[in-house]
Amino acid sequence: MKGVGVCVLMVLAMAQLMVEPTNGFTCVDVAENLVQCVNYLTGADAKPVQGCCDGVKRVKGECTTTEEKRLACNCIKQAATRIHNIKDSAVTSLADACGAPLPFPVSTTFDCNSIP
Repeated sequence: MKGVGVCVLMVLAMAQLMVEPTNGFTCVDVAENLVQCVNYLTGADAKPVQGCCDGVKRVKGECTTTEEKRLACNCIKQAATRIHNIKDSAVTSLADACGAPLPFPVSTTFDCNSIP
């Protein structure tokens, strides 16, 4: 499972090059905060571990402007599409399962550019 986490970090690092960062908040930051969520997202864990939820809360705290919300949304979306065996229901429910709803829906099909 460590290999999956490393792959997620690498994918998000590459995605950083495709998504323009704002105020120093990058896809790498999102990846570092959410890497502990991989087991939950793939169904290996029934609920997210505390480290995952702490990361979700940190990402939520970083998303204050529209640009930051769109960036975080795109980073999460891009990473989710590259994780093998990801459960769409887990992606959608992650923030709520951590008690930290994000200011945008998390889904592999959501248009992040529609965030106001």
